[in-house]
Amino acid sequence: MTLTNFLNLPSCSLDAADVLILPWPLEKTVSYGTGTQTGPAAILAASPQIEPFEEETLVDFTKRPKIHTLDPIAVDNSMSDGQLPEHLAKAARHIAQYRGRFLLTLGGEHLITYGIVDGLFDDPVGVTIVQIDAHADLADTLGGRRWSHGTVMRRLWERGCGFVQIGIRSVTRPEYELTQSGPRIETYFAHQLDLRWAELMHRLQTLTGRVYLTIDVDGLDPSIIPSTGTPQPNGLSWRQTMEVIRAVASAPCEWIGADVVEFVASPHPPGCDLTAARLVMKVIALREATAQRAATDD
Repeated sequence: MTLTNFLNLPSCSLDAADVLILPWPLEKTVSYGTGTQTGPAAILAASPQIEPFEEETLVDFTKRPKIHTLDPIAVDNSMSDGQLPEHLAKAARHIAQYRGRFLLTLGGEHLITYGIVDGLFDDPVGVTIVQIDAHADLADTLGGRRWSHGTVMRRLWERGCGFVQIGIRSVTRPEYELTQSGPRIETYFAHQLDLRWAELMHRLQTLTGRVYLTIDVDGLDPSIIPSTGTPQPNGLSWRQTMEVIRAVASAPCEWIGADVVEFVASPHPPGCDLTAARLVMKVIALREATAQRAATDD
């Protein structure tokens, strides 16, 4: 399938791009609803329906940032569990060539975040992962698998990453205990968000060092994006999601990249394909607006 450039804008050259969009349609370890392999193509196909001028940030995508949509990472979703680590390692080696540009990856299941972080950083120790998600993804194993969409953050935690988890509302007891006692994990559970929102905003606005943002679409309330494998009630509103992204964009940190994962193409478009594409656009626009303000201030 031929994928359109995001927003259907003329694709600039790879060397000239400010933002790279990478489709990665991995769907190997999903444990309930299926279809994450359809997400990247659906987001790209819906994106031309979005006007290229973003009214909140005043970012005009016909001018900046320059976006290049990469070819998808090749995936054989029939691979064995034992082949998964090598698939992730191979993808990481491919992704390493894109360091220095903002990389936004379209999933695919959440396991891709491991390969992205592994590719973007020689050593991920000290990297802060801001995670919007319904699930903590901190299980040591899920269904007998060490490599899974439900274990991905555990594997990254073992590599030395830190976490700010937002909207979590589905955990096992061992995962919960890890969030309470494990170093480098700050979890803002969904039921706490009203009382802890100001605290969360301060934490995000003061982020320093290397930061990566991962958005599992089930972190949003299913009234916004129901098309995902394991939707959970009481998710983030659109406004809350934008506040999180805005806070990360404004922080004095080195924001390296982001992903949007676990989206399933709507069976009867447009469904929420357009909403997922808009989410991707807002991530880019909010980051670009901050960069433009910084350039003006200089």
